[in-house]
Amino acid sequence: THVSQCRRLFSMPRMLTFVFIFLGNSSCGAIFNVFRQGVQPSHLINSVRWYFVLDFESTCSEDKAHVPEIIEFPVVILDSVDGIVVDHFQRFVRPTENPLLTSFCKNLTGVKQSDVDSAGELSVVLKEFEIWLKLKKEELGCRFKPSADASAIFVTWTDWDISTCLWNECRRKKLALPHDLLNRMDMKAVFQQWLGSCSARQKWRGGLSDALTLVGLTFEGRPHRGIDDARNTSRLLFHLLSKGISLVT
Repeated sequence: THVSQCRRLFSMPRMLTFVFIFLGNSSCGAIFNVFRQGVQPSHLINSVRWYFVLDFESTCSEDKAHVPEIIEFPVVILDSVDGIVVDHFQRFVRPTENPLLTSFCKNLTGVKQSDVDSAGELSVVLKEFEIWLKLKKEELGCRFKPSADASAIFVTWTDWDISTCLWNECRRKKLALPHDLLNRMDMKAVFQQWLGSCSARQKWRGGLSDALTLVGLTFEGRPHRGIDDARNTSRLLFHLLSKGISLVT
């Protein structure tokens, strides 16, 4: 295949050098001073076993008039030893700034109004997520950076989910960002670098479904449904790992 002709080692991530989050009282509001770079290619490390793949869905409209609010918060845990998704977290989230989903949003994501109406707000879901994450870290015995023996990392398809969507919503709503999300890997950037300048790159239109097709896989489930996007990103990730590609923390 075109992709096999382009196989090469690459490295990953941007270094998150400093994070400071201060939540003041109501008089001073919330101050966020966060480097939102996420992860970029840098140097090869093979210490990661557990990939926590995340893919938010948010409110949206055809005219892009909406400020995005998260409406689906899914994470799947990929074991890179055998490619099995060992567990997942999935919650719908009730938007508060634009509580009514547009027809465009419902058709795109498959999320129904009743799904979000019965869900908790982002503050509630973040707390549930952090409880779940703490439990998984204990069960799997894994740690995230800045721990020297880090064996886990978060993965997204583009860095929009965390550096734009979650970051901005937490800032607006004066919520603290879970610190383990601050060092992460952009799977789209990884795939783009892997393709390099080979002819297959000309056939890639930039989407996850097309990326899967280029490596001989098909998208399973519904595109733009968060849990399905996360599972398919994990499939692409394991495919690259199985080809001998080294991903770094």
